[in-house]
Amino acid sequence: MTRYDCDLAILGSGFGGTLLAIIAQKLGYSVALLERGRHPRFAIGESSTPLADFKLAALADRFGLDWLRPFSKYGTWKATRPDLPCGLKRGFSFFRHEQGRPFTPHDDNALLVAASPDDATADTHWFRADFDAHLVDRAVAAGVPYLDECEIHTVRHTDAGWELEGARPGEAVSVRAGLLVDATGTGQVLAGALGIEPVAGGTLRARSRALYSHFTGVGEWHSVLEAESGPAATARHPFPCDAAALHQIIDNGWMWVLRFENGITSTGFSLDPEAHPLRAGETPEAEWHRLLNTYPSIGRQFARAVPVRPFVRTGRLQRRLTRAAGADWALLPHAAGFLDAWLSPGIAQTLFAVNRLGGILAEERGGAGRERRLEVYGRTVLRELAWVDEITGTCFACFDRFPVLVSVSMMYFVAAIYCEERERAGQGSPDDAFLLTDHPEYRAVAGELLRKARGVPVAGAAAFADEVRDRLAPFDSCSLCEPGRRNMHPFLGTLSRSR
Repeated sequence: MTRYDCDLAILGSGFGGTLLAIIAQKLGYSVALLERGRHPRFAIGESSTPLADFKLAALADRFGLDWLRPFSKYGTWKATRPDLPCGLKRGFSFFRHEQGRPFTPHDDNALLVAASPDDATADTHWFRADFDAHLVDRAVAAGVPYLDECEIHTVRHTDAGWELEGARPGEAVSVRAGLLVDATGTGQVLAGALGIEPVAGGTLRARSRALYSHFTGVGEWHSVLEAESGPAATARHPFPCDAAALHQIIDNGWMWVLRFENGITSTGFSLDPEAHPLRAGETPEAEWHRLLNTYPSIGRQFARAVPVRPFVRTGRLQRRLTRAAGADWALLPHAAGFLDAWLSPGIAQTLFAVNRLGGILAEERGGAGRERRLEVYGRTVLRELAWVDEITGTCFACFDRFPVLVSVSMMYFVAAIYCEERERAGQGSPDDAFLLTDHPEYRAVAGELLRKARGVPVAGAAAFADEVRDRLAPFDSCSLCEPGRRNMHPFLGTLSRSR
């Protein structure tokens, strides 16, 4: 039997759990990192954002991880680690399609929002199989005990901490830890041990299931646009629309398209399960091709696409637990809940949490102080998930009214840029909540606008956009809500882009 007695055990070696293990080890904690699978492995949740990049750089600076900082910008990533594949992300692009009709661009069916002024300072898509494996290698090199292919079958919470029993090929495993963090994809290990109940599914606003894979041969969307509508179709784009988190919006759903420079493209449909129920006997491949055939321009983009791994088809994605931390345990956000890939919140939200937990470990070695901080951490994670659900669910409810959807999406972009500018000015705090979750004035205004948006008809979209512009003006440092932009937003950061 392999036995570990440690201060901290972490379940799951995705980027969040592994970074936390590296930080804890550097702070002098004894750590065990436990992984059910093995690396390299397929994972989605691949698109970074400026807020994620700021937090990654902050982790590097705060905990002396100089090797980590280059991953916070496309330019430095490519200069220092060209062997680790990534994708260039200059911003977000959105295009609304109609069944049976080629896409014809106009002001009311496209939106582009830049996140950087140039490639060097741009964000990235993370090819998770290689990036996560690289972080695990870093953890092992730092001295973190790492047990992969480890199936935990017993978890006991005692007065002395945590007792975990499991097995990996050829050996039994026993771990004793004072603190336990669940960084897995579902949080079921800790939830099961502590009897944590999930939030009722009906209270979650977003509703979607997913169908996805990785592909080669995916065409460039700007080429499809120009082939179908001429060069004018992309002339106003403030950045290349494929160098983005590309959102192809369909009836009651959307498709993500994330390009990596190794020839792989991560793509999937997120579908309302009621409007897109599973059809008896229809395989994932058949459903995929049926959807492509329904939207001709998307079908043209994927005419030569070949999946490089089996399709994944899920049930409803949304879940959230009723607790996310306690006196000697914590869940990372993805373990506490999940909503959807819409607007790429996952990496940033995880890094916010890792930064917060790293601070707790650095400043509170134990006792009542740490217990209080962990309880606050848990409440913050759940509030963040609820706020992102409110934004995401309202966006989904507006898929059939693209001009209204544009205004609703500004609730996200205004909050994100407000936080980015705060970070650039050096006014951010490690305890700040994600996306202004902890900003009561913004939450009150944006929350009221989100509730109103659900009942705004297309005919009322212009008046609603004016209201959004006026009420978000105190927070909108880049004038995102100005109608003269006609949904094409170049990078207009008010401070230096350095980070």
